[in-house]
Amino acid sequence: MEYSLVVLAAGYSHRFGSDKRLASIQGEPMLLRTLQTVLEASAEVRDSAVQVILRARDPVMANGLKKMPVQVLHAPVWPVSMGASLAFAVESLQRAGANPKTVLVCMGDMPFVEPETLVAILRAAREDRIHVPVCAGTRGYPIAIGRKYLSALSRLRNTSMEKVLRIFDDAVVDVEVNDPAINCDINRPDDFHAAVRQDLFGKIFASPDKVEGELLPSPTE
Repeated sequence: MEYSLVVLAAGYSHRFGSDKRLASIQGEPMLLRTLQTVLEASAEVRDSAVQVILRARDPVMANGLKKMPVQVLHAPVWPVSMGASLAFAVESLQRAGANPKTVLVCMGDMPFVEPETLVAILRAAREDRIHVPVCAGTRGYPIAIGRKYLSALSRLRNTSMEKVLRIFDDAVVDVEVNDPAINCDINRPDDFHAAVRQDLFGKIFASPDKVEGELLPSPTE
């Protein structure tokens, strides 16, 4: 496997008030909509596979993914964090003998990112770099982490992605994309309603949780 596309979907949706992975996007659960995009991108890239990280006990969602060509992994009960989920995914791949050139970190609550955006990031990816998409001067997701840095993720399982990028700042490469959805993570009901609403100019995406100078949307946890 040269490329692993990992979809993180193990959070508890506390701010949303219900399981946001099941929120309807044009009649489909949000997570399934996200996975369709990721699978479209995977089909365009040679020797790739998709992994989905769910909560430790998540039979409802796991059963719903049985017919999809994805590998379902269940994150540890504790700690519950994006870093822990990602570290677990990488460790699972390594235990299975896989050593992908790049792991593309995708968020389960970002269903509007274009498949072409994922493909562009993957095609730019190198095993000794970390590639981050940028739109209108703001970084977002998904993020491609090269093989050289995968082993470090286990040691950084309690670290945010923002801190990972700071630690390996010399390796970070920005990839310019024309896709505002890289900055649209859905954390609250208001985010969701804003994201699915359309006006004369097309979709209006939710504003990411961010403060002045912060370059990444907050984690899905």
